[in-house]
Amino acid sequence: ITAPMEDEIQVVFEYLKREPDMYRVLQRFVSETVQFERSLITRLEEAERRLEEMEGPNAHEEMEEEPVPQEPAFNEEEAEWAPLPESESGDEADNWPSGAEWAPLPDTDEEDDEVEVPVAPMETNDVAEPVEAVRELV
Repeated sequence: ITAPMEDEIQVVFEYLKREPDMYRVLQRFVSETVQFERSLITRLEEAERRLEEMEGPNAHEEMEEEPVPQEPAFNEEEAEWAPLPESESGDEADNWPSGAEWAPLPDTDEEDDEVEVPVAPMETNDVAEPVEAVRELV
């Protein structure tokens, strides 16, 4: 019993027996491919030999050294205190609030107290709206 792959190869051989021109073309192609591969192998061996001559006997010892870390060390404390980068326009840096602009957090004891914030009237079409009180939920 023959395997399916062998059957396919047998079909190709039968075709090549009937078509001698195709057989010669295939034979020439295979011959040129083998010759090209041999020349590449020869060149590779020559290049490896030259490389070993240039590097010398210490080349293998140097290769066994510890690898250099790819990322530089990161100092977390230094990063916390580093100034923010300034953008090209400078507008983005102006949007960051300074320490004095931070609003203090409300005390937990005062959560039950409701704070009323007055709202300025908004003028639209010459109709003045009354001032409304807005409750702020904390």
